[in-house]
Amino acid sequence: MIKKILALFCLLICFSCGYSQDYKLVGEVILPEGHFTTDPIGNIYWYNRGDVTKYSPLGVELNRFSTRDFGEISHIDATNPLKILVVFQEFSKALILDASLGRNSIIDFTSSNMPFVKLICISRENGFWIFDPVDKRIKRVSDQLDVVGEGTPLRQITEDPLEPNQLIDSGNWLIMNVPDYGILVFDRFGTYFKTIRPPSTTLVQANGDDILFKEDTQMTQIAVKSTILKHFIIPENMPEDECRVEGSRIFLRKNNDLKIYSY
Repeated sequence: MIKKILALFCLLICFSCGYSQDYKLVGEVILPEGHFTTDPIGNIYWYNRGDVTKYSPLGVELNRFSTRDFGEISHIDATNPLKILVVFQEFSKALILDASLGRNSIIDFTSSNMPFVKLICISRENGFWIFDPVDKRIKRVSDQLDVVGEGTPLRQITEDPLEPNQLIDSGNWLIMNVPDYGILVFDRFGTYFKTIRPPSTTLVQANGDDILFKEDTQMTQIAVKSTILKHFIIPENMPEDECRVEGSRIFLRKNNDLKIYSY
């Protein structure tokens, strides 16, 4: 009986501490000041000002891109490794780069009827999803910036003034993070589904039915439909360190040191 009680006690400790894995350091990259993101196959994209560098899942440099035409890069959407979206919020513009970081096209919202667009992501069904800050709703636009679909207006969701900082197409859902409000979830047609609280104070990842983000020193995973929340332990880190997960890889940045772990 005592052995059973001890076993149950240890099991409860494991669940309260989160899920853990055995991690192996497989690569390391020294990055200058800036930000990074990843694509679904584990390639790494460092960016700062108008510069982008692509690394392999093991940290080997592959390609570079640089421009000074549109100000500073605000974020990169690499959910499609063959169609890298590089966004310049200050000028409401974006670039499409190919897998070798070659420039394919320029997206200019200032020449359309939506000159104040800041949030844009790749649509899994062709074109892009944007947040129109004038109409306060998400819209799907074609590659030629024609509106082909509109989502639920935010005023029908809440009267609170919302300032979203991120928009992601997970393949199943559209995820909009509002740091001081919550994570808004829309279906693939842009119809509002639910709000998940509390919001993430860091940038989120989303794939399929799952939302993932770093919370303090652990990763938090939320299932959209059930809202079941799980925590799992990642290699030793500080709350301010950045982390992303792709497949069986964990990418953990401490200052200028990006470490790549397999599990």
